[in-house]
Amino acid sequence: MILDACVLIDFIQADATVLSRLADHIGPLHVSSTVVAEVNAIEEENDLTELGLIPIEPTLEDAFAAASHTGATSFQDRLCLLAAKRHGLICVTNDKNLRKLCRGEGVHTLWGLELLANLHQAEGISAKEAESIAVAIQKSNPRHITDKIVTRLMEIIRRKGTR
Repeated sequence: MILDACVLIDFIQADATVLSRLADHIGPLHVSSTVVAEVNAIEEENDLTELGLIPIEPTLEDAFAAASHTGATSFQDRLCLLAAKRHGLICVTNDKNLRKLCRGEGVHTLWGLELLANLHQAEGISAKEAESIAVAIQKSNPRHITDKIVTRLMEIIRRKGTR
């Protein structure tokens, strides 16, 4: 999986420790080095390792392709898509424009909060803690993470059984 900037920032602001648990229970979490540059909470490579993140350096070809693309997505989001495609990764994003581009390119996507449901299913987090993190993400990002989204997450977790 590769995280876009918004998802990475959401998790860092809510509870950065969940990232390493995701990496331990769900699988490797990649992030483009250009995204890392956007995130003020990550200052050096050791921070990435502690968070369980694996940096991906964009290829020159991908950088040129991302720079030449026009539309509603940022350069960093286009690099995220291209890295996902090149490395066969799932793109984890809450950005509807990026998700649309991914669909068009055949790249699988996940919503950021879906990772919490997957972590719960893998027994890496309790339902209560997943909800607490989701609410914290919502408080820091209320424009994109609504009450309805948090409620849907909790319904998914409950259907899969609580711990």
